[in-house]
Amino acid sequence: MTAERFLLPRNSLLWLIAAQGAALLPLYWSLPFWLPLIWTGVLVWRLQEFRGRWPMPGRMLKVALTGGCVAGLLFSFRTMLGLEPMVSLLICAVLLKQLEMQRRRDALLLVFLNFFLIGVQFLFAQELLISLYAIGCVLLAVTALLSIQQRAGSDRAARSLRLAGRLMLHALPLMILMFVVMPRIGSLWSVPNPTQIARTGVSDHLSPGDVSKLARSGGVAFRASFQGDSPAPEQLYWRGLVLSRFDGQSWSQNRKPDVRLQPAVYWGFEREPGWLQNREALGESFQYSVILEPTQQRWLFSLDMVIPGNEAQEGIGLAWDGRLISADEVSSRLQYQVTSNPDYRLEPELADWRRDNELQLPGQGNPRARETAQRWREESGNDEAYIDRLLALYRSDFIYTLEPPLLGEDSVDEFLWQSRQGFCEHFASSFVFMARAAGIPARVVVGYLGGEFNAQGGYWLVHQYDAHAWSEVWLPERGWVRVDPTAAVAPERVRRSLGDTQAAVVEEVISLGRYRHIPLLDQMRLQWDSLNYHWHRAVMGFDQDAQYRLLNRWLNGVSPLKLVLLVLFGGSLLLALISLQLWWQSRPQPLSGAQRYHQRFERLLLRRGWRRRPGESTAVFAARVAGREQSPLIASALEAFVTLYNEQVYADAPVSSVRWEAALKRMRQALRQQSGAAISSSRGRH
Repeated sequence: MTAERFLLPRNSLLWLIAAQGAALLPLYWSLPFWLPLIWTGVLVWRLQEFRGRWPMPGRMLKVALTGGCVAGLLFSFRTMLGLEPMVSLLICAVLLKQLEMQRRRDALLLVFLNFFLIGVQFLFAQELLISLYAIGCVLLAVTALLSIQQRAGSDRAARSLRLAGRLMLHALPLMILMFVVMPRIGSLWSVPNPTQIARTGVSDHLSPGDVSKLARSGGVAFRASFQGDSPAPEQLYWRGLVLSRFDGQSWSQNRKPDVRLQPAVYWGFEREPGWLQNREALGESFQYSVILEPTQQRWLFSLDMVIPGNEAQEGIGLAWDGRLISADEVSSRLQYQVTSNPDYRLEPELADWRRDNELQLPGQGNPRARETAQRWREESGNDEAYIDRLLALYRSDFIYTLEPPLLGEDSVDEFLWQSRQGFCEHFASSFVFMARAAGIPARVVVGYLGGEFNAQGGYWLVHQYDAHAWSEVWLPERGWVRVDPTAAVAPERVRRSLGDTQAAVVEEVISLGRYRHIPLLDQMRLQWDSLNYHWHRAVMGFDQDAQYRLLNRWLNGVSPLKLVLLVLFGGSLLLALISLQLWWQSRPQPLSGAQRYHQRFERLLLRRGWRRRPGESTAVFAARVAGREQSPLIASALEAFVTLYNEQVYADAPVSSVRWEAALKRMRQALRQQSGAAISSSRGRH
């Protein structure tokens, strides 16, 4: 037992510690703060034990540490069920296992657990930077594995690292092949992550101040790329939620659509519902792709008006109020295709019960707004004139600000005739209230407006500070018409992203977006975001549909036989390339000039009966021959050749071929003379 304790070489232990620390580092940001302290303590103990200063921890200490970790997890999470508690439990087990590592098999188990920890990293993030970091973690883990397999005293730190790098390069083509042809099953990365719940973006409730708070966040909401030319920024109204219920303070969705709307969502594979016929596309449509960040909600974002068709995707449906919805919560990045038509008539015929729903107001509150709305409507004569007069009110003396004053119980009255300061939700909410009070069906729409065009990647980058609320009113024969009262107060908000004008206010300190006025930093930010965007489109978004399209283009049709042949051909080609490389590395290398002349030197002596022994140097070999021959001529010739050989091989001095040939000629003559003298002496004795 004592001998096995020191079986693991020092380099192997250091590689193992480095691999483990690298794999755990990204996880610490999402887990309890005390886990890094546990790892530091285990690391110090392990190093001190390796140096012989501390003993291996006893059984009681290990039991106490295990109990302390379990208690810490229960204290931090209040439960052992869920993603974060289970990952934390796994990390505790890995750390405590290192304390009792004594044998080679213990070290191998830790390496294999390390590979599992690297995969766990993708449960929390799948950005390009994390993926590149994970490759480095795999390199360290493979290096530790190779180092453990080396004999004690034979391992060099750099040698294991170089070998691990070569093995990973050899495995890279096979990895790419398997990535392309292996069946695309449901992603494991869609496990809900509680730490992401705070990053939900827009909410299904709208109160004064909600959007202005969100507008201070520089986080990315989604990215969108168009096929062909994209619409102008002022046309990019990204629809997310439709809010029709007002309780006097906040707007919310209709939780349960009326049974007369059933089915309320069209998923693309059933018979079209009746409400889908009550809409009409008038102009040309355009197609685009959206990559949505995790929201932990079901609503998606799209431009008006969504046209269901061949682009419909499984699990994504079109709701009766014109918004897109997901069958499940968006707990990981979601890529979907949309077709929209900006010129449309949505619900040109409004049933009476639908009209009543879109006119709902509390029984009391905001008396001045109600009285003014009814009076202005009578004075205006028609709905369009009333809407124009209402927009003129907003143009008169209102201030668009991120920090509006707090409003009381009669929020609409206070906003319109007292504070006159607000953000987009104040204008949209008050406008819809005034429209409904005048008998015009209206509702609030929440989503995003505009975005930042990234010319590096050719797509729109929509941030949280692009969150926006606007209004829709129903007009006879025209259906639902978008009206944005914010545009009457702050038209620059419609034409430009909020980040273009107030980036220093809405961005976090550590975000490069805060420094968009510095061209170099802004260029770096856009280039990095472009890399992440294409990474998610090409790799993380490589789902079953993308795989089918790619293989169908490559193979001119997909079938099990073609897939098997592709794998066999790719694997055989890979093995052939590796074999070719091994042959090339082991092929006989061309001899240098000194080596060629040395071979001729050995052949001359071999004819005389002298063979150089294994491991015998040229100088020792020549001295042995000279001592046995007892010939001054041979000794002199041998010394001359050895001198030339040492000059070129060890002193790196150039030796001309003339000198080499002269030395070999002198050797032949000496051997010939010695042979002739030996023959003459033999005849004289006879």
